[in-house]
Amino acid sequence: MSLLDAVTTIGPYPPADAAQAEKKRYSERLSAALAQEVAAGLRAAGLPGVRPLRGGPGERAFQGGLGPKKVDVTYSDEQHGLKLAVSVKSISVPPFGKNLKNRFADLCTEAITLHMRFPYSVICALFAFPVFADQDTTPLRQSSTFRRAMKLLATISGRRDYTDPGEKFEHVALMLFQPLDAAGTPPTVKLFDATLGAELAEPAYFTLLRELFDRRNPHVALDEQLDPPEN
Repeated sequence: MSLLDAVTTIGPYPPADAAQAEKKRYSERLSAALAQEVAAGLRAAGLPGVRPLRGGPGERAFQGGLGPKKVDVTYSDEQHGLKLAVSVKSISVPPFGKNLKNRFADLCTEAITLHMRFPYSVICALFAFPVFADQDTTPLRQSSTFRRAMKLLATISGRRDYTDPGEKFEHVALMLFQPLDAAGTPPTVKLFDATLGAELAEPAYFTLLRELFDRRNPHVALDEQLDPPEN
């Protein structure tokens, strides 16, 4: 159970001359695999019932303030509705900077839509890039797409209170991964906190999301202390 497993299980990275359909399938499979691993990590951190489950349905649709919205990773119940969500995004193939602003706008719209309907919800995002997106500098562009994305995403991360702007996320993380390739390069994964720009260990990432949830829902943490779940 790890984000590295997601990168490994989806198979080799598509070559540069691969058909566009193959590249699209790789991105879709990556996002789906990451969503499953994020959900598993949150369940292990003490949030039972987080979806998707392995082998089960993927994203779920919720009625947001601007209409229905599909969400990749969700923690919800009938009493409270959506309590926590993680939106999983990726730009997996070059040119990496081409769709960055569009994905940024999509994230802002998603956060607004969900927070309008569920202002107390903890809405987070995980944005994945291959290591090549941190190597695409040019003489005229000294900052890689990955570094530019981190600065951009930092502007919508860190929503601390339910009255803060709805377009902001409670937390945004970026993932930089070395994919499996034909040369046999072993896959790797690194996580970064968008606001701090610092690397974040995977266990600490899931602990952080759980802490954000507890901070927004202190009654839940108190109930667990008074009436701990049976093993």
